[in-house]
Amino acid sequence: MRSPWIDFKALKAAVPIRAVLERYGFLDGLTEKGHKLSGPCPIHQGGPNSSSFHVDTKKNIWKCFSTCDAGGNALDLVMKVEGCDIRQAAEKLTEWFGLTFERNEGKVGSKETAGDETPAKPQGDADAGQISPPGNPPLERPLTNLNPNHPYLARRRVNMKTIEHFGIGHCTRGLMRGRIAIPIHNERGELVAYAGRAVDDELARERGRYRLPEGFRKSYVLFNLYRAKEHAERGLTVVEGFFDVFRVHEAGFRNVVALMGTELSEQHEQLLLDHTDRLALMFDGDEAGQKCLRQFYGRLRRRMYLKEIHLSDGEQPDSLSDQQIRSLLT
Repeated sequence: MRSPWIDFKALKAAVPIRAVLERYGFLDGLTEKGHKLSGPCPIHQGGPNSSSFHVDTKKNIWKCFSTCDAGGNALDLVMKVEGCDIRQAAEKLTEWFGLTFERNEGKVGSKETAGDETPAKPQGDADAGQISPPGNPPLERPLTNLNPNHPYLARRRVNMKTIEHFGIGHCTRGLMRGRIAIPIHNERGELVAYAGRAVDDELARERGRYRLPEGFRKSYVLFNLYRAKEHAERGLTVVEGFFDVFRVHEAGFRNVVALMGTELSEQHEQLLLDHTDRLALMFDGDEAGQKCLRQFYGRLRRRMYLKEIHLSDGEQPDSLSDQQIRSLLT
């Protein structure tokens, strides 16, 4: 039975790793001590005296420290055993455990269980909290009002609706003085920082084009995820920067997020996997953007549906027209 929509985060929390191992017949040969299991790897058929395969049923994870060099949660185990992608693995688990999902409410229900195992309740915010940024609080609050006719924003084609929607402001004091200030929220919608974008070329040369709070780690946050996840039923579009998000959003695509750079971190990867199983990748047409595209493809092609959008050298999403963006994303 195919589930039309699967909450991957809730699914991983709801399916006991021990029940999946039992279904595959992998418990035979494993030694159990408390909530830990260990023994020969049942995936690559390690030797009888091997103990490379380790399972923590409390944390609901597994790891092979030998030939497989793989690990993860129940979804990862099914993908490794079956050689399938993340959607196929999720469908198997929902069928095996009789799980159904309610969109927008983060709830998972079960019609049946396997053996004596009862799917646990999703961890919700507890899981999300593990990837929350440890950065400093915002530098300035509140932001001063911003003239919607600011020449820099006009040059970047940012309209008033976008200014209001994303809460863009203009700082006149402190370290952010003279910069356009862009609020950054984590996946739960909590304000964690402002990005200060210099609008004066002299200021940019002197103190850098962008300024972020000291200690803020952008590798822990995807810009605009807390808004975009509400529109992720058809996947997410990933771009590099803030103004790329603004441009794609103005073209009518609300499911857009930004890396705030060109590096895919482990935390970014987990955030994406928690919210969708398909991505449209639209990075700059320069070498850095294409390198980022290859990085995504190498790490996520077996776990998600990926649509690669190749821009010409010198092109970037925020330089495209609405019509161009729509033709690329539809």
